[in-house]
Amino acid sequence: MEFLLHIIAGASVGFAIGLTGVGGGSLMTPLLLVFGYPAPVAIGTDLLYASITKAGGAFAHHRMGNVDWKVVFILALGSIPVSILLHMLVLNPQFQDSAQFE
Repeated sequence: MEFLLHIIAGASVGFAIGLTGVGGGSLMTPLLLVFGYPAPVAIGTDLLYASITKAGGAFAHHRMGNVDWKVVFILALGSIPVSILLHMLVLNPQFQDSAQFE
């Protein structure tokens, strides 16, 4: 039964994203929390799920000529370095021991 609920939840999120374009993370992560997954597992699972579905969508839009690669490059110039720095910060043991994670 739980397996079926997961399939229905995934299909519902996919349907909502397809209709509205709303980001799946705002729907899938809370849903995984409702299913009882710990927050780190819910976030990690949703990130991997999103990367797979977004890669498919990005490829389809690229094939249709809907991707402005100059804009992609400019956005990446800011987002990639900041993502790397924040990743390094979050993995820092001093940060993990701070009050944010209590």
